[in-house]
Amino acid sequence: MTLEIGLVFAILGISMLLFITGWIRADIVAVLVLVSLAATGLLEVEEVLKGFSSEAVIAIAGLLILSAGLVRSGVVRWIAERLNVIAGGSRKRLTVMSSLVPGFLSGFVSDIATVSLFIPVVLRLARKNDMHRSKLLLPIAMGALAGGNLTIIGASHNLVVNDLLQSSGQPALGFFEIAPVGIALIISFAVYTLVLGQRLLPGDNGKSAVESREDRSGLMRTYHLEDRLWEVLLLDDSSWVGKTLQEIALGGGHGLTVLSVVRHDEPQLHNRLDFVLQKQDVLLVSGRRTRVDKMIQEYPGLKVLGHPSQPEKFPSSSGELIEVVVPPRSAMVGKTMTDLNFRTETCLTGVAIWRADTPIRTDVGTIPLQEGDALLLYGAGDQTRSYDPRPGFLWLHKPRPEEAPLRLRHLGKWAALIMAGVVALAGFGLLPIAIAALGGAALMVLIGILPLRQLYEHVEWRTVVLVGGMYPLGLAMEKSGAAGLVSSLIADTLGTLGPHITMMGITLIALLLTQALHGAAVAVIMTPVALDTAGLLGIEPQAFAVAVIVGAAATYLLPEGHPAPLMVQSPGAYETWDYLKFGAGLVVITLAIVAALIPLMWPF
Repeated sequence: MTLEIGLVFAILGISMLLFITGWIRADIVAVLVLVSLAATGLLEVEEVLKGFSSEAVIAIAGLLILSAGLVRSGVVRWIAERLNVIAGGSRKRLTVMSSLVPGFLSGFVSDIATVSLFIPVVLRLARKNDMHRSKLLLPIAMGALAGGNLTIIGASHNLVVNDLLQSSGQPALGFFEIAPVGIALIISFAVYTLVLGQRLLPGDNGKSAVESREDRSGLMRTYHLEDRLWEVLLLDDSSWVGKTLQEIALGGGHGLTVLSVVRHDEPQLHNRLDFVLQKQDVLLVSGRRTRVDKMIQEYPGLKVLGHPSQPEKFPSSSGELIEVVVPPRSAMVGKTMTDLNFRTETCLTGVAIWRADTPIRTDVGTIPLQEGDALLLYGAGDQTRSYDPRPGFLWLHKPRPEEAPLRLRHLGKWAALIMAGVVALAGFGLLPIAIAALGGAALMVLIGILPLRQLYEHVEWRTVVLVGGMYPLGLAMEKSGAAGLVSSLIADTLGTLGPHITMMGITLIALLLTQALHGAAVAVIMTPVALDTAGLLGIEPQAFAVAVIVGAAATYLLPEGHPAPLMVQSPGAYETWDYLKFGAGLVVITLAIVAALIPLMWPF
């Protein structure tokens, strides 16, 4: 082993450790990898920076904007709503379609956007058909992940693998060239869910009925808030009159939170910390009754009106509850809402946290956030609708009306036509994917589907930096000989068992890595190894490249591996064991399809 190979392995090992432990954000790790490759002289400066000019990075940015346009114009919502029509009241049909429809959609639209929009639709259909939500939500996420194998733009790591394939001097994969694998996975997953998966998925998890998060009362029931919300009237002699919400400081000494204030004859809610209270204001307070009673005793001039169960009697109940989730590797992990200055920045108030199938309703602002936490927020309608949770959070329960404003819904057909044009231009090879995606993104802005001032907010810059920073590691593995060394080891170990077993081994390694690493990072690490292994065995490199694509998408075993399965954990009340049980069968199916189908597409 040469010094160069040792340095590459050291950088690779340290970066994987940091990815798995989460001690440093993934995009920062990627930047450190980039700097290390340049500092050690393993790559020239031009090679180190090549990732940020690669077609994969540019295409990812453009496709994220296109996906946002489809969501904002209501196209994705319209498709999700068709699920009700397709299911037609049949439980079996609903079970199958809950996997099929998101699967085929995510071949063209971000799987995160697909899952986030299907969650409320499926929850409503589950209640309508008297089905447990846990029987439907996980298949949505897994179907969406499988759908990433439908097209070359189905997932960011697909583009990375394809770019590295081209960089090695091999022909690139066509836009729909991997479609047979994706179709086989989507259909097989749907059949598996219907035949066996329903027995493996949990039932009511101790709950007597399906709980809907589709409206305010459903969220209140889910978080058991019925006995925690109080409307308090400020009498004329209250000592709080003339003070701001920040000055009364209920959270610090009393463990209570003022969610909002309603003033007589004013329909809007007020919840800014600098809002000055007046007599006869009505405060919506969250907390235990014992703490409310203590507050009343300590501060004369307050009167508890009761619970906000009757909107006509308690005006503050006209506010809106929304729900977000902390995704894997989020910068929010370990921080409190107080640290984030959340209320001042967003005009929204944290009401409760859902963690480990249990609501936390006390001292919410001082609790460090964890991956997978669902956060219940409260605010006025205009505040909830203007709130954008990215990049630290992901939507779980969006505000109403849905993400497509009325003024934009007539543009849905144009958004669909733009996406179809991008697919056609890239699919027939008339334009490179990156150029077609950028052109489509520009049209989304010119037509008015996406406002220019928000354009860059729709790009997941952490993903872009992650791909751009990790990309040169693949080049370093190839240039130093590290990829060749690993591929020789794989070929010597598995090659004697035949190319089918070797290819399944490549897929399995990528699959296991992607449970802890971002799919793009797995693609950067495994693609050079896979291509060199294919060369040693005399097999077309495209076959092993597709094996990496399939393996890097297979985050079936742990919820933390990808935002899509994590997003359904809280509303589905899933435990890690549920993912392992259901996902194990998907792993077997995936490996079987890889072994049976890929050799037919690229014979060996």
